[in-house]
This record gives sequence, C-alpha cells and structure tokens, in this order.
Amino acid sequence: MDFEFYPIVGAGLNAIMDYLLSHTLFCLVPAFFIAGAMATLIPQGRLLKYLGKDSPKYKAYPIAVASGLLLATCSCTVIPLFAGIRKGGAGLGPAITFLYTAPATNIVAVLYTGSLIGWDIAGARIASSVLFAIFIGAVMTRFLPDKSDTKQVELGSNTNSMNTKGLFLLFGLLVTILFVGTRIDDPVIKYGIEIGLIGAVALVVKKYLQKSDFIAWMKETFGFVKTIGPYLLIGVFFSGILIYLLPREIIANYVGDNSLSAIALPVIFGAFAYFPTLVEVPMANAFLQLGMARGPLLAYLLADPVVSLPSLLSVRKLIGNKRILVYVGMIAALSICAGYLFGVIST
Repeated sequence: MDFEFYPIVGAGLNAIMDYLLSHTLFCLVPAFFIAGAMATLIPQGRLLKYLGKDSPKYKAYPIAVASGLLLATCSCTVIPLFAGIRKGGAGLGPAITFLYTAPATNIVAVLYTGSLIGWDIAGARIASSVLFAIFIGAVMTRFLPDKSDTKQVELGSNTNSMNTKGLFLLFGLLVTILFVGTRIDDPVIKYGIEIGLIGAVALVVKKYLQKSDFIAWMKETFGFVKTIGPYLLIGVFFSGILIYLLPREIIANYVGDNSLSAIALPVIFGAFAYFPTLVEVPMANAFLQLGMARGPLLAYLLADPVVSLPSLLSVRKLIGNKRILVYVGMIAALSICAGYLFGVIST
C-alpha cells in the first residue's frame, strides 16, 4: 500500500478541522439561521407576484434581486424555481434576473466569502452580481423578448405570525450575532456579547413568534444544513487535498496575475464545472492560497455559482438555444470585465 495516500487524506481532514473550528460557529451557523428565517418568515410569494411582464421595471427588477437574495440555492436547484416563476407569469427579464441572483448572491455565500476570503471580495461579488443580474435580464428582454404573452397568475405567499417590528428585531439580532462573531477577536468579550444576543433572540422569538412558525423556521434552517452541509464538507476536504497536491507554481504561472488570459481561465472552468452552493468559496480560498490573483478569483466567484454544464443544459430547454448562448456569453464577458477592473483597483 502506498503510504503517500495518508498525507493526502490528512490534508483534506486538516482542512475540514480548520474550517469547523474557524468558520462554522460564528459564520455559517448564524448565516444558516438567517437564511432559514428569510425563507420562512418573509412572504416570498407576495414578492414574486410583482415580477410579471406588465409590472413596472423599476419595481420588477429590484424585487427579482431581493427574491434571489432570500434563497440559498445552487445553479441547478434554482432551475425549477425559475420555471415555476415563469409559469406563474413572471416576465423574461425579471425571471432571468432571479435565475442569476439566487445562486450568485445568497446571504450564506456572501457572508461566507467575506469571512473566509475577505470583505473586499464579498462586497465586489454582491455588487457585481446585482448589476449583472439586472443588466442581463434587461438585455434579454430588449433583444430576445417573449414571442407570446405569458398569463399572469397569482402566486401563493407564506404567512406567519411575526409582525414587522418583530422581523426587524429578529433579523437585526441575528446579523449582529454574525458581525460580533466574525469581527471581535477577544474570546471573553466575544462570548459574553454572543450569549447576551442569543438571549435577546430567545425573548424576541417568545414574544413575537408562534410555536408553529418557530418550528417551520427551525425545519427550514436544518434543511439548509442537511442539503448544503455534506457537499460543503466534501468541497473543503478536496480543497485541502488540492492545496497539498497542486504545485503553487502552476497557479502562479497561469492565473497569478490580473491579465485577461489569467482571468478568462477560471471563468471558463467555473462555467462548466458544477459545485453545490457555498462549495465555490473554499475552492476559491484554495486557489487564493496557491497563488491566484484577486482579479481572477473574483471572476471565478462571479461565474462558478451561476452556471454549470448541467444547469446550462436544463435552462436551454426552458428558454431556447439562442437565449442560453446569449446568457452564458454575457455572464462570461461581464465576469472577465469585473475581474479585470477589480484586479486593477486592488493592485
């Protein structure tokens, strides 16, 4: 038996251990609770009904972006949601905006990017993704519009007992828990504040949330954990192996600068490779440690979560060959441009 196998496995396990100790408790755990609360307590159906083709563009596109932000989905999971929105009466532009936004800017991925890689990358990622989503949707509507009208139907909405004040208090406390956990280094101060904040969350839940809604929130949160967690750990494991096996010189030589060719390579890789949501973040961190420049890194994070070969084949059946070619072409071109600009600014 080749004993060189064991150091490889050890590299992956060490990566998982570092991930669990450094990034889970104060980053992913509150982020999952935030995502679960968004999916359960905010009436998404009420938002989605404003995405119709006859809705004012200044309302439809921001709502499409906001709806995508509520979800933590990969490029494949969002496809049935996209199909359902279209069938429910959403116009092509807002639906495409939602299709892009949901995997590109979900709250868990953005927060995880900021915690693991840097808040400059996280900020550039979400800002670029929002602009790209609206631009791509508008271009598709302008040049490749629907040939026939899509019947607008009323979409359902999830209802809950929490009023607006309760929602603001709950989300404010959850975001504060995340902020304190990732920004304060002193463990005594950190844990002291966190315990107080968790107690405040318990009081808000007891006062404003009914038991059935609380159970639904917990189920949604743990649903995210069960769906995403295993794939995330697998991604972290293989990213650790990648760092161990891949010579730093390879990354440094090909994507170690902010040239257009260096930026295009990770975009092409990301456009065809499939990783479940969040897995692109530890992969990107592995590339960063191996010497990838920050311009190519941002371009990779803009392309990889949004498109993959399975998702492209599935979406093609829904929107046709011409639209899918324009869609993926614009994603690639915009990601390269954003990566190049970010590389220039960051250096």
